[in-house]
Amino acid sequence: MDSGWTMWVIIGVVLLLLFFVVVIVAVGLAIFFISRKRKKAQLAAASPAAPSFDVAASPAPEIAEPDLMAATPDFESAPPAFDSAPPAFEAPLISPEPSAVEATSDNPVPDFGSLDFDPSRTVAITREKTVTISYGIIKFTSGVLAGQEFEVKPEGAYIGREPSLSQIVVADPRISKRHLWIGVRDGQVKIVDQESRNGTFINDPRGDRVTEASLNSGDTVILGESDVARFEYQM
Repeated sequence: MDSGWTMWVIIGVVLLLLFFVVVIVAVGLAIFFISRKRKKAQLAAASPAAPSFDVAASPAPEIAEPDLMAATPDFESAPPAFDSAPPAFEAPLISPEPSAVEATSDNPVPDFGSLDFDPSRTVAITREKTVTISYGIIKFTSGVLAGQEFEVKPEGAYIGREPSLSQIVVADPRISKRHLWIGVRDGQVKIVDQESRNGTFINDPRGDRVTEASLNSGDTVILGESDVARFEYQM
């Protein structure tokens, strides 16, 4: 009996609690909706009422229809067409100006229309001549190259016994493999001894050995102390 009574008490308490929860929720919802409705009423009273338009009640605006008869041109009142074509425009006659060059007995004007064209003829086109600077020549007067002449080139050339080392070859054992260089430096024709064994001289084989010197037209260059070969510089 005690356990049954206790169970009914618990059920009653639970139901009572649920009732109070439902009442509280209902009261809260009522307060929320009432306050929301009041806020809407206050906002509606504060803002001016917007004019309402009854689209169904307002009459549609009348659109004026164009008068097709008034817009159509009256062809009957158009100006009459010309029965005859308008007169053609006549340009005034302009007399040709006299030629700037008048034919005279001393200066006849050529008649280009009477010239005959011969397609077999060739036209010679001449190129402008380029100016080449000559730095003279050397002419051997003794030795194995006696009588031979060589042009002095700006880049220079080596004179010696060995063909693989010299451009002008003097085949004599008393000449070094690369004995002498001759060319253009600073606009002047110069010779430079290549530390030859028997030396290089200018005009006098008994003079001093030459290491480097400028040549004047008519100078004679002597290769070796025993006058193995010599050449003359000529412009």
